[in-house]
Amino acid sequence: MKIDKLFLFVLCLFFIIHKDALCINKSKDINTSTHTIDTLMQNIELDLRLNYGFLIQHHYETSAFNAHFPMFELSLQKQTYGGSEWHSYYNYPTIGLTAFYTDFGSVDIYGKAFALYPFINFPFNKSKENTIGLRFGVGLGYLTKKFDTYRNFNNTTIGSNFNAAINLSLEYKRLVSERFKMAFFISLTHFSNGCSHQPNAGINAASAGISGAYLFNEESHYIHPASNIKTSYKKIKPEFYIGMSYGMKRIYYMQNDNFSVYNLELYAMDRVSKLSKFGIGFDIVYDLTDKLETEELYQKYTELTFYEKLKPGISIAYELLISDVSFIFNFGYHLYGIEMSYGRWYQKIGMKINFGSHLYGKITLNTHFGVADYVGFGLGIKL
Repeated sequence: MKIDKLFLFVLCLFFIIHKDALCINKSKDINTSTHTIDTLMQNIELDLRLNYGFLIQHHYETSAFNAHFPMFELSLQKQTYGGSEWHSYYNYPTIGLTAFYTDFGSVDIYGKAFALYPFINFPFNKSKENTIGLRFGVGLGYLTKKFDTYRNFNNTTIGSNFNAAINLSLEYKRLVSERFKMAFFISLTHFSNGCSHQPNAGINAASAGISGAYLFNEESHYIHPASNIKTSYKKIKPEFYIGMSYGMKRIYYMQNDNFSVYNLELYAMDRVSKLSKFGIGFDIVYDLTDKLETEELYQKYTELTFYEKLKPGISIAYELLISDVSFIFNFGYHLYGIEMSYGRWYQKIGMKINFGSHLYGKITLNTHFGVADYVGFGLGIKL
């Protein structure tokens, strides 16, 4: 069974949730750690979200399939309160796990969609009564119908049952009582498979809705940072990283085989604050689909040498730090490459998780201005 590679995002966000759930239960009177059921259930809420939306027609061939439809989400979430140091840096965000369902209204070619994804909600302000925040979730989605040459040829957007499910919401949350909150939100939901199968135009749905969250136990008081000492990051202290990532992709509808993509990467990063690192990166990409692309371009067999298949690139890199997990963003330019049908500019969006002081793992979605190229899994070391 070929499951979309973006499911590793779920593991990364679960790491944040798991580490937070097992954090030390701090007390003013004792210096002991407790991991009781009560500790794990602190600030746990059940949230029901009802929203109504429509399909965004981002490709010409999808314009004939339009509908308005409801979407349902049930979330188990935790309001952070300072048990981990990073909570206070981000104004005490909410983290959780969401189950999602919709039937896409009357658009039968897509069937029904199910998804399960962890999320994190970053508040812009520190008020407990009225909060405006940005909610981001990434996980695994399942669509009951996909492209089929004979039975579902009108579905030119989704080529696999399993897909990445991505949700982005802007919401206003209001504390109604000690144990009940309501929220109003606008949301964007996306399904795609990262070019692991074709077609892969993806499904985009915009929506607006209302939610209600119930707190199971009494809410914990915020734990504020024990020290106001600010670490200075004015002096440049570069950190060097080297890693290798691997991905697979397809470029044609009827293609049965996956082609490998390798990426050797080197980075020099500088930590400018408790939350951020900036730097530069150097990539060398070896993409085995370039052989097929050049055959089609020149209408004949063209054998590329190993060096002709290499695509070196340089990029600007940014890393947003959340405990041992971080979000990574790159904007780069390929210095050389024979096959450049997607263009020389490229972007990387992903997550990284540190295993100790020197080893890290990462997963990245490689794109060309919104056009997905491949999903890469990587391992690397900090030098």
